[in-house]
Amino acid sequence: MYVAQERRAYILRLLQQRGSIRSAALARELGVTDETIRTDLVFLHAQGLLERVHGGARYLLPLGANLPAGNARQDCRMAAIAAQRITAGMSLWLDDSPFSLALVAALGNRPCTLISAALPLLHRLNAAALPHDILCPGGTLDKECGFFCADTASDQLKRLAPDIAIISPPALRAHAAAYDSPTRARWAHAAAATAAETIAIVPAAALSALAPHTVEISPTLIVTEDFIPPGFDGATIKTVPYIAPEDVIQSTDWDY
Repeated sequence: MYVAQERRAYILRLLQQRGSIRSAALARELGVTDETIRTDLVFLHAQGLLERVHGGARYLLPLGANLPAGNARQDCRMAAIAAQRITAGMSLWLDDSPFSLALVAALGNRPCTLISAALPLLHRLNAAALPHDILCPGGTLDKECGFFCADTASDQLKRLAPDIAIISPPALRAHAAAYDSPTRARWAHAAAATAAETIAIVPAAALSALAPHTVEISPTLIVTEDFIPPGFDGATIKTVPYIAPEDVIQSTDWDY
């Protein structure tokens, strides 16, 4: 069972990073059978930790629900570290990453004001039974990225005055973040400029990744995995253990 737990923790980490996975590709990556992976996905689906789809699985975090004891999700581990800085009554800027959902789940019964311009995230938050107030700056929807347009992002966020900006960019340096969308980049820059504190929650892969739209941001805290490249010596960093494919013990059909 220990072998299966390690493999399932890795599966959840990939879902948190990629959003979806294919069973056949994952079986090849881990050197196990397709049936072993299918059994893993059935197990994780039964715990409410992913959504099974034809040929694989999609990311899922059951907001407002209690996660299983001993939960090994990387996103939840990292979000729990960030949540230690948050007290009831604070206002938080959230982007559209899975880490935002994990952070809201980690808040538990600490009611806060959640601010976001990300339509998919707002839908998820609205559908869940949560004790938080939810604010959206509004505007014209950028359908390519799912964010409302941010021409007046700074002015709007100055009025809403978030205490903490929670960002999860696809690429991060010690003093800059980069996004695939200019709209997302403008919102992140405005949130970091107006909030008293900025927390970046990112997988280790983001610390060496590239994206086209870069903005200057100096996070107060970076929460990531302990697989950190050079160039982050001046930042305050808290980590969870990194899970690489080679760390997942190779197994056979019987271990599930």
